[in-house]
Amino acid sequence: MNNELLKSVLGQSGALVLALIFLYQIMGSYELLIANMLQDAKEDRTMYHASMNDLSQHIDSVNSNLISIQKDIEIIKNFNLSK
Repeated sequence: MNNELLKSVLGQSGALVLALIFLYQIMGSYELLIANMLQDAKEDRTMYHASMNDLSQHIDSVNSNLISIQKDIEIIKNFNLSK
């Protein structure tokens, strides 16, 4: 009886059980890794979205300043032409 139990633990059945245990542990580790990667990607997307909004506002501000400068140049041109 002890001999058969030892054979099954050390034989193919034992190897199969050990392989399944290791596979289960590895799958758990990868599941955690993937969950962390998804969370990091979500945080990156949030940061990217905020950066794009800031950049868009800055471009709008630069555009407004440019329009103001163009109007001032037109006023100066018209003033010089009227002299």
